[in-house]
Amino acid sequence: MMHFRPITLGLLLSAASVQAQKDLTNQEIWFSPTFGVERVGGLNSMNDGLRYTALDDDGSGSAINIYDYRSGEKTGTLVSAKDLGGLPLEGYALSGDEQRVMLETAIEPQYRYSYYAHHFVYDLRTRTLRPLCDTTKSKQRLATFSPDGSRAAFVRDNDLYVTDLATMKETRITTDGEWNKVINGATDWVYEEEFTLVQGYQWNSTGTKLVYLRSDESDVKEFNVVLYRDQLYPTDYRFKYPKAGEKNSTVSLHVHDLTTGRTTGIQLGTKETDIYLPRFGFTPDPNTVWFMRMNRLQNEKLILTMNTDGTTTEPVLVYRETSPTYIEVTDDLYFAEDGSGFILTNETTGWNQIHWCPLIPKRTVDGTTFTRPITNGAYDVLSVKGIDRAGKRVIFTASMKDPMHSEVYAIGLNGKGLKDLSPPGGSNDPEFSKGFKYFINVRSTANEPPVTTLHDGNGQLVKTLKDNAKLKSRLAEYQLPKIEFIKAKLDNGTEVNAWVLKPRNFDSRQQHPVFMTQYSGPNSNEVTDSWGGRDFLWHCLLTQKGYVVVCADGRGTGRRGRDFRHMTYGQLGKYEAEDQIAMGRWLGTQPWVDKSRIGIQGWSFGGYMSSLCITKGADVFKAAIAVAPVTNWRYYDSIYTERYMGLPKDHADGYDDNSPINHVEKLRGKYMLVHGLADDNVHFQNSAEMFSALVKANKKFEFLAYPDKNHGIYGGTTRMHLFESMTDFVVENL
Repeated sequence: MMHFRPITLGLLLSAASVQAQKDLTNQEIWFSPTFGVERVGGLNSMNDGLRYTALDDDGSGSAINIYDYRSGEKTGTLVSAKDLGGLPLEGYALSGDEQRVMLETAIEPQYRYSYYAHHFVYDLRTRTLRPLCDTTKSKQRLATFSPDGSRAAFVRDNDLYVTDLATMKETRITTDGEWNKVINGATDWVYEEEFTLVQGYQWNSTGTKLVYLRSDESDVKEFNVVLYRDQLYPTDYRFKYPKAGEKNSTVSLHVHDLTTGRTTGIQLGTKETDIYLPRFGFTPDPNTVWFMRMNRLQNEKLILTMNTDGTTTEPVLVYRETSPTYIEVTDDLYFAEDGSGFILTNETTGWNQIHWCPLIPKRTVDGTTFTRPITNGAYDVLSVKGIDRAGKRVIFTASMKDPMHSEVYAIGLNGKGLKDLSPPGGSNDPEFSKGFKYFINVRSTANEPPVTTLHDGNGQLVKTLKDNAKLKSRLAEYQLPKIEFIKAKLDNGTEVNAWVLKPRNFDSRQQHPVFMTQYSGPNSNEVTDSWGGRDFLWHCLLTQKGYVVVCADGRGTGRRGRDFRHMTYGQLGKYEAEDQIAMGRWLGTQPWVDKSRIGIQGWSFGGYMSSLCITKGADVFKAAIAVAPVTNWRYYDSIYTERYMGLPKDHADGYDDNSPINHVEKLRGKYMLVHGLADDNVHFQNSAEMFSALVKANKKFEFLAYPDKNHGIYGGTTRMHLFESMTDFVVENL
């Protein structure tokens, strides 16, 4: 080991300090792999709960490797690139018997979650590769194995198909699927976006029956998006998009018996057709279907079951929940293996908690279901991971300690024996093995990139899998500021959680310009102790230019109980904007803030908010950036808008008073509007109508349009260009 004289060491430290002051650039942040995060890709637990598979790059191409949960060490390779004869490995799934692998290639995105792809089946016993169906036909969607691995179902051209994997014979289950008319086995745009329901069919436990959703969208009005794509004549892409108060798809459930070839309809327990079926499947009994039914206003949720063996013709109501405002749809519903009941989350205690519901339920006086709380307290459960049947535990994540953090917990089905399984501090995102003997956890903080670790079922660390040491080393070169968490008591009486990023050489005796960033949407959170990725790095770039960056979660956001979330009902945007404006005023009272130089920015709902703030809060904000904003709630989709606003005919004032398009005359500051012209979610119509209103009011503004880009505005150099443009706008106007 070499030893240095003290003077030399001092010189080295000085040089290191200079090196640490390297500045960020938008090119590095948005168009280079410099700040990429290492993760475990394609994680899939195997049946024994002792091994898992992951999608790795082995140097010669992608490979599906096998790892041991007990050690975290690689023990073999399931499939490698050389086994596939050059077929790109873009996604995979194991069959229930672990004898076959479903491979996806040539993936073509559709909307936020959905995509088309060609599917191939690799037989691990014979080491042979075969296409799931004729590759000359249209690409497929949503291909899944039956639980016993003998069949695979998929959707093509809006119809549901099943392939027998022994013979590769394809059977068409439905025949009336047609673009913009009828969808079988998949979902329409609004179900996908707002219920996060994409796969519109489910297998029973024995692989002998399928229950599927049929959506008749014939009467739903079309929206068109113009695609340019370097063509002489642009393409007009038309799809069904129900806006607030307009006609939705008519939905129904059907069961197909693969043994008999018969298809039967499921009785839904109502003559009303303007309903939602956001979740459905089979109970542990292979002959019993369960489904969730909600009314159009989404303030009543029913769970019903129905036997499909022909012994009954009417569904059985097993759960009813009502709300004076709205009820969220989640995936936090799990059946007990013995069929005695199920767990789910609700907000009936004032906080989102886990409840046990027997399949023969008790009723309260108002007809709602009496359930037994499993968790209880002044905190919100964030997600349920499932029932550990061996340990008789429920596994879940929650913000039990404070809204900024999230932990992993286990609790007995009896509500006793609560145990924290996660590493201390920060935010945790676990994925458990089958049987819940192990879990792989991704933990990060606001100032630390994610670390992926392997734990046993009691939370004990087994191995660190990805520490992102290289990324941490790169970040150290830039001497990035640290996020500081604060609480601010606003002049409207609201206490908000917020974070602050300050410039390197911050001087509290000097006044600094402030750039506020936020999202503010219902049940969302931006103020969390978690890694912010490239957005965080862009905020750090702004601090290099002398700006203090601030983010605050106001009323309507999550992790602070039902009342805090639901108070925005019927007048979305009113209280959220009041809190952001009040936060701007609070900042203006701080001695280190130049109150004449406060700006605000946001994307989607955040862009809607920044538009409201620069108009309603014209006396507070000097500049605002709105990316892909809603400007009038009448332009947005039915499910989301009506959940939080009710119907336009019932809450006209709430719709109109809180749409920024109706407040343009108040604009005094600098306003930048950005939109992708192919945005299928928040349509360009929102910005176009905002333009018209601004021009009519003779208000100046800047506009940036991205042809052929959707709500995410990405691809190639697009993000770099967008954030470079926003950086210039901030520097020039704030």
